[in-house]
This record gives sequence, structure tokens and C-alpha cells, in this order.
Amino acid sequence: MNSRRQWLTRSFFGLLFAPLLARFPSASAQDDEALAYYRQAKINWRQAEGQSLTIGLNKHPFTESLLPLIPEFRKLTGINVEYLILPEAEYFTKLVADLSQQRGEFSVIMTGPVRNWQYVPPNWILPLDDFLNDPKLTDLGWYKLADFYPALIAANRWNGKTGGGVGEGSLWSIPVLEESYILSYRRDIFDQYNIKVPTTLEEMAEAARLVKKNTGLPGIVARGTPSVASMGTGFMSGLKAYTGGQWSEFDDKLNANFHDPRSVKFTEAWIDMVRDSGPPNWANMQWYDAMEAFTAGQAGMIADADFFAANYEDPKKSKVAGKVGYALIPAGPDGKPYAGLWTWALGISKATKNKEAAWLFVQWATAQRTLLRATLDYRNYNPSRASITNDPRVQEIMGSWGGGSYLKVVAKNLETARVAWTPQPERTRLGDIWARSLHEIYFKRMSAADALKKASGEVDKVLKEAGIK
Repeated sequence: MNSRRQWLTRSFFGLLFAPLLARFPSASAQDDEALAYYRQAKINWRQAEGQSLTIGLNKHPFTESLLPLIPEFRKLTGINVEYLILPEAEYFTKLVADLSQQRGEFSVIMTGPVRNWQYVPPNWILPLDDFLNDPKLTDLGWYKLADFYPALIAANRWNGKTGGGVGEGSLWSIPVLEESYILSYRRDIFDQYNIKVPTTLEEMAEAARLVKKNTGLPGIVARGTPSVASMGTGFMSGLKAYTGGQWSEFDDKLNANFHDPRSVKFTEAWIDMVRDSGPPNWANMQWYDAMEAFTAGQAGMIADADFFAANYEDPKKSKVAGKVGYALIPAGPDGKPYAGLWTWALGISKATKNKEAAWLFVQWATAQRTLLRATLDYRNYNPSRASITNDPRVQEIMGSWGGGSYLKVVAKNLETARVAWTPQPERTRLGDIWARSLHEIYFKRMSAADALKKASGEVDKVLKEAGIK
């Protein structure tokens, strides 16, 4: 490990995960009896003994849940594991540099469906089907691939065709959690001031206004940085719901469609809401800034990832534990709900020299017992395996959230939630352009119609230069 990686790993680990250090000795002291579960698999876990892996990880609750368990993998396999943890924007920048140059610095990567659309066409990552179907490497009866929620596995399959093909073709990564998008709100504030739980965008803006008027708190917090990370959660889910799921960022000829009148109308209303009733630093808010602000009791609503509820409901971290309600993203005029779907997942770099060792890590990290421990002991919500969600111990923890509303809302949401983006490899650049247009509107430098039309033109140019259209 070079000195820069040592510094980054230790710095971020020390800053973010110091509370977990005390737990590491017990994890590293796992005896043979504790590893018996993995040894039930009819494979040789030590077939890559002595090899080394470096895992690329985004700063994320899943990362926090995985780190304490890694000593167990080392003992099981004899494989040495190092890791680098970076904030999301920096992580993906470094990851793309590594993958595009095929340096193989990272063997296993933290990725997901829409990210894979960038990595698959240039052949940067490996399809996982061959690993799954190799009896030397995988005991399918033990691994139980069918235990993963079908929608999450489908989201990680893609046939490589621009404009469609999600759920078809090769499996590129294994999901480690479920993430869809819901509305979380301060139930205590809404009850105290008789504020209606919103079911439309207009009601949502009014609820945000009333929270700010009555409490002085921002009525809503949301991601706002000028990057793709701000676009695909609450904002895009709201836009898709507002248009009955009929709007897409592209038309059927892959022409950018941000300036569609329906998109313009929604965007105007959304930006007016966050400008008038949101926090003054909206334009600089990362996902964790918004989540932490709501957790600290500094906002009335947040439309974002469902699993953030684990933070809100943790009395050790949260000032709003027991005070939060959960609802679907407000629908559009037709009343139909809609939410995007994302799943963090683990994939393998094509450039790694230790492919079998990398797969053993992915298989171990996504095995039932590993994900169950990550959920029960280290709060990796929402689980990507049905058996873990349905485990009575998990149900006991999550069943009380939101006065019992959380699991019901998530279950209802997953009936229709799906990946909201159109598959194409320039999604990151597209999202960055789109997010910058929201800044133009927020700071009143351009009208919504003009800013979104400009964004459409820029994206069309990008796709043309990339040879996509």
C-alpha cells in the first residue's frame, strides 16, 4: 500500500468509523465454529490463499457495516484485504481513472446499475455469471441467488444496449442493499401544526412553507450539489411521479428531453420550494448533508433514500427518533406513485490479477450470513435479501419505525419502483449538466425553460461526440 493510500484509508477510516474500532478484535477472533456457516459451501475457500485484494469503497452506511466483518474473510480464506474509502464524488472519479486505464488498483468495486452502464461498453468490469456457474468457485445451492429481491438482480443485469435492456443479459454486480425513494417527514411537527401529509407536489410545497413558518426550520432538505448525485433520488422520482411515469430524459430517438413542458413545470415548482422553504446551503448539500440535517432535527421533510430511516430512528445518533413518519413520494395529477430504484452492489474490475479471489470476496460479502450480520449488528438497511428482511430479529427492529408505517411504505413503494434512468454510458456527464441547470434556475440566472433547453442541447452534443447518436 503506497503512502497516499495509507493516509487516505486511515484518515477516512479514523474520521468515519472510529466507533467501530473497538468491535474489530471480536471480529478478527472468530473461531472455526463461527466460520462453520461458510464451510458448508462445497467450495475451497482457501483456493486463493496468500493473494491480495484492494476494495474500492464509497463513504456509505454499507461500508460502515462491512469493515468490521473483513477480518472474518481474511481468516476464512487466507486472502489479504486492503481498502480505500472516499466520499462519493471523489470515489467515482478515482474509480473511473483506475478502470479506464485498466491499472487494476481496485479488484472489487462498489458500484450499481446505472454506474455499470458506463463501465460495461468499454469492457472495464467482468460479468459475474461465469463465476456463479463455476462449481469450483460457487455452491449455488448454498449461495441462494434467488433469495435476492428479483427487482434488484434485474436492475444489475444489462444487455449492453443503449436505450434499454435493463434486466436482460449478463449480471454485472451483486446487490448489497435496496434503495428506493420515499418522503420522510416530522410527524410531531405535522401533528402539532395540523399540516397535511402531502400527496401532490403542490401540497408538498405548502407543507414545507408551513413548517418553516411555524417552526423557523427549513421545511425541506434535499441534495443540491451540481452533480449527478443530486438528480436520481427525490428530484427524479418526484418528476417521474408528476408525469405519471411517462416522462423520460430522452425521447425515442435519444434526444435529450429536459425542456419538455412537464419537466419545466415540475422543476420550477421544486426549485421554488427549496429556494423559499429549504436551507440556505441547498446548493452545496451532498446526500449525507441532507440526511444528517434531517437526523439532527433541522428540517421538516426529506424526499430521499428509504434506508436513511436507519439513521433517523437510531436514538444514539438522532434527535428525531420516534418522531418521523413515512409516505410515498407525492404523485402527479393522475395520482399514480412512482419512485426510482438504486442498489449499491459489488462488482469486479477486469484488470484485477486475482479474479477468483475477488469473486470469493464478493460471494462472501453478499452471502446470507454476512448480510444478516451487517444488518443486525451494523445497521445495513435495507437488506437486499428477502430472508434477511423477513428475519424476525430484523422485523423487530424495523417494524416500529414511523409508528409502524415504514415497512408498509417501503413494501408499497417496491411494487412499482424501478430504475428511473435510460441506459446509456454518459449518464454521469448527463446528470452533471442537468444538475448545473438547476443551479441556474435556483440562483435566478436563467428561467427554467431556458436552462433546461440549454441542458438538452449540451447533452445532445455529448452523446453525439461519444458516438451514441
